[in-house]
Amino acid sequence: MPKISVIFYSRGEGFMCDTMGKLLVQGRGIFAKNSDRSSNEPQVIEWHPAQLHSERMLKTTYIEVDQVKKTHAILLSRPVWLWGGEIGVNDCGVCIGNEAVFTKGSYGKSGLTGMDLLRLGLERGESAKDSLRIIIELLEHYGQGGNCGYDHSFYYDNSFLIMDKSELYILETANRKWVYRKAEYGSISNRLSIGTDGDKYSDGKVYDFKGKHMEPIYSYFSGSKKRLQQTSFCICKAESIQDIMQGMRTHSKNVQNPLTQCSVSSPCMHAGGLVGDHTTASMIVELGDTIKVWVTGSSTPCISLFKPYGFGNLPTAPIFYDGDVEAELYWHTRENFHRSLIGKILPQDYYAERDSLEESWVLMAKDADLQMMKEISYEALIEDNAFFEKWKDLIPEGTSGSKYYLSYWKKKNSQMGVINNIN
Repeated sequence: MPKISVIFYSRGEGFMCDTMGKLLVQGRGIFAKNSDRSSNEPQVIEWHPAQLHSERMLKTTYIEVDQVKKTHAILLSRPVWLWGGEIGVNDCGVCIGNEAVFTKGSYGKSGLTGMDLLRLGLERGESAKDSLRIIIELLEHYGQGGNCGYDHSFYYDNSFLIMDKSELYILETANRKWVYRKAEYGSISNRLSIGTDGDKYSDGKVYDFKGKHMEPIYSYFSGSKKRLQQTSFCICKAESIQDIMQGMRTHSKNVQNPLTQCSVSSPCMHAGGLVGDHTTASMIVELGDTIKVWVTGSSTPCISLFKPYGFGNLPTAPIFYDGDVEAELYWHTRENFHRSLIGKILPQDYYAERDSLEESWVLMAKDADLQMMKEISYEALIEDNAFFEKWKDLIPEGTSGSKYYLSYWKKKNSQMGVINNIN
């Protein structure tokens, strides 16, 4: 697939994301990702239990691969039409986020998608280093490729942030070539970032991986340079879950109200006008004695609530069992609320109540064991539902935003079947 095919979307719908991770003191770590994809594409959060397998082959999104005898329990944030996932964590505390990166040469028309590689790394890896090895071996053997566009064709290569509470790796690829670097903390976006500072290269020798392989035009128009600067600053300073939540809700300085204007350079990405990418799912993982996960289950983290979940407990919305139709319904319910706010200006009371609820959950979860996390998750679900029930009746009057911004959302609402409230 020639690279020229993606340039058409340099001002339209590509797939932009941001992932952060940091090793903290006393065997703890923190991981986070905003998944930015087509704004009408639902993304569900699924619990997949550990399993024993007797079948010889496994069907991924486009190709079959050799199956293994045992797979780990995983929590996976997955676009509904794909086998692989955007974000996840397994029962060993391995976290992985992947990013689309734009490279020179040609993309594979078929193969393992970056999301397939992410899921396989979680299902099979016992540590960050083990998952790194697995993804590299699968990449070299099967190659990467295949259309990953929800409502249009879109091809790209991938990078990964892979971590557990002891180690963190950044892996970048160009076709079947790769480089990785070990770090104490870091962030990745939609651009190659490793030059001659990698720890190991697929070619066996040090060279400027970024300089040789990065496609400059689409990497520029993706807004990834500005987003990477913002997430790098966030993760460098972050010490708490609230620091990460704030970082994932960051908007560029020129964004006065993200509900009335688009921005491809904001980690909390808002579509509209000529920007087709939108933050459709968000996840934060706290690694320690207990794996604590914070998920929105919805798009637009700036207006969403991060709900707590103890890894290993029975799924509680917005987390569902694999295959549960309620998962997609949950996403759509929250998305309908988001669409009702397009062109509006929310009062500060909304954000103050959002922060107050999250702060109470963070305090309760601080020293909670798995059983306590079960109770906290249930309480948070009730309070989350009450929050949105209250505010759906308090949506302000009036509509702001450019005609290009508003016409984008009118079209998307029509395609998704949302009642159009945009004048």
